[in-house]
Amino acid sequence: AEFKSKAEADNQVGFYTSLADVPPVTDGVKRLALISGRTIDNPRLLGEAIAAGCSVIYLEKPGATTVAELETMKKQAADANVEICMGYNKNVCKYVRNAREFAASTEGSHVTFVSNNTYENNASSL
Repeated sequence: AEFKSKAEADNQVGFYTSLADVPPVTDGVKRLALISGRTIDNPRLLGEAIAAGCSVIYLEKPGATTVAELETMKKQAADANVEICMGYNKNVCKYVRNAREFAASTEGSHVTFVSNNTYENNASSL
């Protein structure tokens, strides 16, 4: 609770239980999503990120369970003029380093990475 309160007060960070709860993007502001969830959830998460006003999405590989799903996701992003960068790995990735370096060099900027593995660690959940 203390971290949440401090992050909200000091960095204008919002905490939400779902992308659907994120407020609309302010005009002129860019929003980035980093999707690092269960592969089966990624098509839904991509759609929710687009609906939340994200203009760039880092999508962790493999992205979806089938090529057909990936093709649908690609079209969905293209139709919304959203750029997708694929290949992100949440454990070791130059995008994370670059995002942190960019935030550090840009006055008033900050980056927060959140992991939400709320599924149970068993075969049926994976």
